[in-house]
Amino acid sequence: MEIAINNVLIPDFKKLVFKKCSVGISKGKIVSISENKIKGNVTIDGEGCYLTPGLIDCHCHIESSYLLPSRFGNEVLKRGVLHVVADCHEIANVAGKKGLEFFIKDAKNTPCNIMFAVPSCVPATEFATSGGKITIEDMEYLFGFKEVVALGELMNYVGVINREEKFMKMIELAKKYKKVVNGHAPGLTGNLLKAYVSAGIDDDHENESYEEILEKIQSGLSVFIREGSAEHTQPDAYKIIKKYPDKVMFCSDDKTAEDLVNIGHIDYNLKKAISLGIEPILALKVASYNGLMHYGLKEYAEIKVGNKAYLVLFDPEFNVKNVIVDGKIYTEKPQHIEVPDYLLHSFKVKPIDSVPPIKNHRICILAKDGSLITERLILENHNKEYDLENDILKIVNIERYGYGNRSSAKIKGFGLKKGAIGTSVAHDCHNILAVGTSDEAIKIVVNKIIEEQGGLALFDGKEVFFMPLKVGGIVSNENVNKVIKNLKLLKDKAKELGSTLTDPFATLSFMALEVIPHIKLTDKGLFNVDKFCYE
Repeated sequence: MEIAINNVLIPDFKKLVFKKCSVGISKGKIVSISENKIKGNVTIDGEGCYLTPGLIDCHCHIESSYLLPSRFGNEVLKRGVLHVVADCHEIANVAGKKGLEFFIKDAKNTPCNIMFAVPSCVPATEFATSGGKITIEDMEYLFGFKEVVALGELMNYVGVINREEKFMKMIELAKKYKKVVNGHAPGLTGNLLKAYVSAGIDDDHENESYEEILEKIQSGLSVFIREGSAEHTQPDAYKIIKKYPDKVMFCSDDKTAEDLVNIGHIDYNLKKAISLGIEPILALKVASYNGLMHYGLKEYAEIKVGNKAYLVLFDPEFNVKNVIVDGKIYTEKPQHIEVPDYLLHSFKVKPIDSVPPIKNHRICILAKDGSLITERLILENHNKEYDLENDILKIVNIERYGYGNRSSAKIKGFGLKKGAIGTSVAHDCHNILAVGTSDEAIKIVVNKIIEEQGGLALFDGKEVFFMPLKVGGIVSNENVNKVIKNLKLLKDKAKELGSTLTDPFATLSFMALEVIPHIKLTDKGLFNVDKFCYE
């Protein structure tokens, strides 16, 4: 016997009880479960502890951590998350099918079982310029990968409800290859929700309240309770687990590297559920078994003889003591990652000589802390591009794939009193966004991003501070500690410039996303999301 774990509590997800026993592991599988102690080459005393199947994140965007899949995987393993379903539409918007193939390849450099959903909306619309796209033909090709388990979230719910041909083809293709169809239905209720679900959608994660989750489950969906960095589920909603213990799972959606390290991953969802009065056996069922079965990963879902040994040993407070992956106790090893040149040199533009002037002086974007939703402000008799006293700054969008598009607008909410900040993480197309107090300051951060082939930049009036994101301009090739250190420095410097936003770079990254209300700036111009047209 290679590993023996004695006197440990293991879950029975059918009877919803824990039973005390000893577990033997050999050649990557569970080979023995006994009421008596087992001897092994490595023997662990599990008295008072829980041995469970590995946790699963049922839906996430790895790029939100600024980490490569392999580094992300190694980090979440420490949190007991042994399985991840990643919808990497960010790298697909930069580099299309090739970008996804690199992420799938890189994920093999971590013992974490990272699986993928094929993005369904790349690009999100025709109103912004991306570097890549995913066609129906690409989807069929990618569905052939064993690592692909789903069709990614169908964000264009209007197109699905209206049974637009391209979305029906996607769903039909996913069903043909026996893949799960992930949903994205914020605020949908009643007959519209029923129409969306009846198109073939399997699950949804866009929920905050108990009432939303209840209606979606009763409409036939499985639901992922989400705890991300910006998106959270109301505490009262967790009681749905008691009512529908088979239909609920956990996901993170978007989580920063800082939060992964300091707050947790799916182990955070698990502990939150237990703290809110959910029985540990039910919380564990939601955190592991339900999601694994949802994605057809039956051989990982229970502790029984013959199943794969992807296990977590938790202490009585559900802190991770040991992680067992493929029958081996996990220890982190150094990684050397080869990134293809097309991702290291994804910018097809030269440094800019000037910043585009504002064309519409009457409309101003209002950004709000902790929200992706902006407001459309009307400014009367206001022809100045900058009004620092009233926090009216300038935002620019510089297209970076070689088509020459540039746009600008007024923006309020960033609070900068001097300098500028910029980013090449600009959902979903990932062009360059910058906000600043002068054209010169904006030009400096934009050009720094172009020269360095991607990253986050800040100019304080004297010096440029920079965090490189060399991989497609959206992901770092550095380790997690370096990423956290660089990001903290930039956020602290932004506060020194006057910003009161919790994370001004994260807020800025969503100012071009033309599918989130109400007003955004794409590379093609100021866009009214409610009317779905340019201003």
